[in-house]
Amino acid sequence: MLAAERQRRILELARKSGTVRTTELAGDFEVTEETIRRDLDFLARAGHLRRTHGGAMDAAVSLAELSQSEREARQLAEKVAISKEAAALVQEGETLLVDASSTALEFATRLPEGLRLKVVTYSLAVVERLSNRADIELIELGGVFDRRGRRFSGLLTEAALRMLRIDRFFFSGGGFDPKLGMGEPNPDQARLKRMMLEHAAWNCALTDHTKLGAPTDNFFAKPEELDAMVCDKGGKAFAKRYLTSTPYELHFSR
Repeated sequence: MLAAERQRRILELARKSGTVRTTELAGDFEVTEETIRRDLDFLARAGHLRRTHGGAMDAAVSLAELSQSEREARQLAEKVAISKEAAALVQEGETLLVDASSTALEFATRLPEGLRLKVVTYSLAVVERLSNRADIELIELGGVFDRRGRRFSGLLTEAALRMLRIDRFFFSGGGFDPKLGMGEPNPDQARLKRMMLEHAAWNCALTDHTKLGAPTDNFFAKPEELDAMVCDKGGKAFAKRYLTSTPYELHFSR
């Protein structure tokens, strides 16, 4: 295959999924990783891609925060797989704090039935998904409502959280850096999640493979502050290269 044809197909993949990984592309096209890096560098210089740790992302994808509906539609299969794996970590009688990310929404949907649980959230979407679950005590943290993100935030949200015991906090973010941790494009959301991280007894990041190494700002969770991370199987190549020794448990979906 000519380089120009390979680069065209790489760009198509990036525009379809938002991001591409060097190791995966090398396997798909049966070339060396160095060849793929040269392709990605060429496409980045042309303004089509934005380079990331271990790959690249579509330059047309804004780094600004997406809406709730936009986030729900991206990498849905991976989020479902992550959610099933993460739900197995939940134990009887626990109080769970679930953030307003689309991955955490899928996690909430797949909480095992029959367990006596309490779910605390500031996400309207999570409340809607769990409203018919009689086995779950559901607590919505109030505050100022953000229509785009379909979530609450502000002083009332924080004050209500401080009154509750949180056994486990399940959350996601805009990107994960192996050294800096989890970040958010929205600084207010990063500050809120930082407070939640400090308040919870146990913290778990739910991260699909497209967020591993993805550029972001406003870091709120350092790697050493995590107790666990759950990722889809597409993140194994990244983990093998960048997460060989972690201070947290690393789980992959089946």
